[in-house]
Amino acid sequence: QRLYATMSKSKGNGVAPEDVLAKYGADTARMFVLFKAPPEKDLEWDDADVEGQFRFLHRVWRLVGDFVEEGGIGRYREVQGGTGAEKTKEEKKLRAAIHTAIKEISLDLEGDYQFNTAISELMKLSNAIAEAGNQAGMKATATYAESIETLILLLAPFAPHITEELWQSIGKSGSVHLQPWLTWDETALVADEINLVIQVLGKTRGTIVVPADSTKEELETYAKASDIAQRHIGDKIIKKVIVVPGKLVNFVIS
Repeated sequence: QRLYATMSKSKGNGVAPEDVLAKYGADTARMFVLFKAPPEKDLEWDDADVEGQFRFLHRVWRLVGDFVEEGGIGRYREVQGGTGAEKTKEEKKLRAAIHTAIKEISLDLEGDYQFNTAISELMKLSNAIAEAGNQAGMKATATYAESIETLILLLAPFAPHITEELWQSIGKSGSVHLQPWLTWDETALVADEINLVIQVLGKTRGTIVVPADSTKEELETYAKASDIAQRHIGDKIIKKVIVVPGKLVNFVIS
């Protein structure tokens, strides 16, 4: 009823719910409504936005389906909530995406509901999973299994029907909607590396990857040794170096 009632009759863009459900399904309709406007506001029908949500749910279905086909179900015995057994940079990056999504979506569902930003976080997580899955060996890790399970659990309140199917497909018993809500691991959110911006005379010339816990002196050293600095400074004299920890190094040259 809300789907029809919130359309603007003056604009003549009312859409019958049964038509939407027949073409896209209930989950796509829910995702569109929640993503397009807050519950207390009217929304304007947009075919492109509906198609976008429809494609997103198909992308999630494919991610989980590929995982199951490649034998991912067996790895769920290795997943004990947030595991700290990751050894590679790629696994740490994916785990950071997992726990960022848990944290942001949890906060979005408290107080003033921010369903649109919560769905955006789900899209970011699915992109991170897809990117990780393209890297050799990642689909065989417990971290990847954790990411698939997390995506299903976080998506469940928004797309209850598809997630129930996906939950069963990964070998889980019981309803996805009876599972406890996830908690995030703050340690997973601590970055090991950062992108350090290199500036010359206040103009950004590029970025380099450096350890996140670098001191100001170390950041200056990394910046000076970078190809970016060598290329844009050359034989010019460095009069001053401005270091903003965790963000940038700016070279003032003559």
